[in-house]
Amino acid sequence: MAPRRLIGRFLLGFAVAFGALVAPWPGWNAAYGALFRGGAAAVFSDGHGRILVRFRRAEHPPRAEIDTEIVVADRAQIGRDGRGPANVLGLDTRSVGWIPTALVLALIVATPVGWRRQWRALVLGLAVVHVYILLVVGVYLWNETAGAVPVSFLPYWAGLGGGLEETLVTQLGPSFAVPALIWVAVTFRREDWAGFGSRVRTGADVPPAKAGPP
Repeated sequence: MAPRRLIGRFLLGFAVAFGALVAPWPGWNAAYGALFRGGAAAVFSDGHGRILVRFRRAEHPPRAEIDTEIVVADRAQIGRDGRGPANVLGLDTRSVGWIPTALVLALIVATPVGWRRQWRALVLGLAVVHVYILLVVGVYLWNETAGAVPVSFLPYWAGLGGGLEETLVTQLGPSFAVPALIWVAVTFRREDWAGFGSRVRTGADVPPAKAGPP
């Protein structure tokens, strides 16, 4: 297949896959938000630490896209009735979690490589993108609690924390750039780039990819 047709096929496959994944399917955003909260709570909610962290569905969010609230409180300030001062953080799980995940999935599915490599890339890509998502939530908590959670042993610097939160949580750029880097890292091999580059320069046809050893 000629390079132009190969690229066109990839772009079409990516557009179809990504469009299907991010379409507003009834109930999907709510279901993903619940899964997100459960996974984040398993990582960040410490039942015995000084700082209480709880993830819950947003009941009256300040913006429509905010579907999750993170309640952060000092256990020493919570009374026997369970009441006390708390900081409530809003989070858009679709932008922070689902968009990067859908991008990784769509890019890998659209890539014309052997099915074994594709499955391996899917498993590894999903694992890496979820590590990234947890890192984003961790940065959010770290900055909003002035370094109290989840890594209280690190010195806190407001300038660094604010910059990281603005970049990773507020801005949408990393939600697109990071998945692209993950896709490249888990899908391609060095010989893929060398072979594709030589065929683009010569205009030669690119043979269909064959399934290689895992």
